[in-house]
Amino acid sequence: MQPIQRSYLIEVNVGTTIPGNGVNINFQDYPQLRNIYVTGVQTFDLQSITISPSGKAVVPTLTGATVTLVDIFNQEIMRQYPAQDLSPYFNSGIYRDFKPFQLQLTKSFITILDNGTINANESFMLNVFYYTQKDIQNVRNR
Repeated sequence: MQPIQRSYLIEVNVGTTIPGNGVNINFQDYPQLRNIYVTGVQTFDLQSITISPSGKAVVPTLTGATVTLVDIFNQEIMRQYPAQDLSPYFNSGIYRDFKPFQLQLTKSFITILDNGTINANESFMLNVFYYTQKDIQNVRNR
């Protein structure tokens, strides 16, 4: 497990209606997460967070959803990875880390495989671990 250099909690709201099975929900743009190198991701459900930063209820379970992360070359680096497997709650407190890549957040998405436990206006919560180009330069200049 890599040490956490920076992290940012993002919210992916399912919308005002219950999404159908097979629907992709794209991540919103977060200016802080532009031009970053992702090193790990965590997901959270109602077991860990009850209310999102915007005041929405958090999804009760992560089963039935997958995460796809896309790089700046539009390559799916992590394709349909089970959302629950990214939760430290279900993995003895361990988060999934991987070889750093430049994230294209607005092309990344969550896929709903089974909407049986999802309600309208609920949110998926993801914590992105990352570093910036400036962080790399600071290490090289030391």
